Amino acid sequence: MRLDSGIQDHCDVRGLLDHDQYSGEFRRLLCVAKNDGVSYSECITAAELIRSSSGPGWRQAWEELARSHLRRAEQTRRSGKDAATQKAWLHAANYFMAAAIERTPEGPEPTLQALARTCLRHYLENLTPQGETVAIPWLEGRSLEGFYLPIVPHGADPGPVVVCIAETRRTKEEILSLVLRSARQRGMALLCVDLPDEMAAGCCAPETGITAILDYLTDSRGIDAARIAVIGDGSPSSLVTRGIARDGRVAAAVCDGGLWDLWATQQTEARGAALGMMQSCARPSVLTCPLLVPLRDGDGIAPAHARHLLTERHPGNRDILLKVFGENSGTPWPIDGYDWILVADFVFDWLSRHLKADDAGTGRSRPIDTRL
Repeated sequence: MRLDSGIQDHCDVRGLLDHDQYSGEFRRLLCVAKNDGVSYSECITAAELIRSSSGPGWRQAWEELARSHLRRAEQTRRSGKDAATQKAWLHAANYFMAAAIERTPEGPEPTLQALARTCLRHYLENLTPQGETVAIPWLEGRSLEGFYLPIVPHGADPGPVVVCIAETRRTKEEILSLVLRSARQRGMALLCVDLPDEMAAGCCAPETGITAILDYLTDSRGIDAARIAVIGDGSPSSLVTRGIARDGRVAAAVCDGGLWDLWATQQTEARGAALGMMQSCARPSVLTCPLLVPLRDGDGIAPAHARHLLTERHPGNRDILLKVFGENSGTPWPIDGYDWILVADFVFDWLSRHLKADDAGTGRSRPIDTRL
């Protein structure tokens, strides 16, 4: 991420970017600031307070900022200033999310997480068209919670929808904050959903949640499956890939393409599965839809090896793009080696090419490896 020199040289900003516990969330805030989801100046002020020996600490600094925007939202709402109210709700939500990551003995702060969700709900309810918090039927007595942000339809066409799956690396609230601008600028509706991992799902395979989500969009929202794409959150898992392959309706996918399962299979076999000492992992599922596989520079897998594994796993798929983010970025202060907002822009540009009706059936192949 390319930061202003006054920000990148700020000692307290650098201190938080290097902090073991807080760096990831502080980097998210700096990225979200590019979308006006928070304020750069407020982030710098908070960094100074947090790093001060007599300062309020991480949680208090962000919570106080969040509550100040909460008050501003109420004031501007009473004054009829809709744009200012929307901005205040969004800022408050992002600051509450930041405050909530400081763990207590019981885990992340549930009250602050609830406040962040409340602020986001107010923000969604005042969008045009109105966004919603939705419950997607899944298992008996259990549903998946999501945020649905429709777009203004063109005639009878409700438009393309991008499903963002929050697994273990991010929450649906965090994903929404990072992809919101990219999706809306390209006229694409969003559905951000929390999907439990294997342990939390219990006896049911969590990838069945992908089918539940697709059923919800096609049956309850009238969306053509040929206009639906699915994005994973980059978790070290092939759960989303398995769900997409199992369902078979998705028009385009941004996920690991089964790389994680392929790696796990190789590791298991190398340790003795081939000799019967342990059971090998199941063979990863095959995807037939256009596939974008993002890799971060330094992820631990060589792009050439990843490309070989993907070609071997999906031999009939001519539209696979392996994209390496962060290599030779040249930025003076890289955030995890790449800028999440630029990544979102690249991903949604790629998706828009595959979800537009005039691109359907062209059969164009893009088996290339480009770098950002």
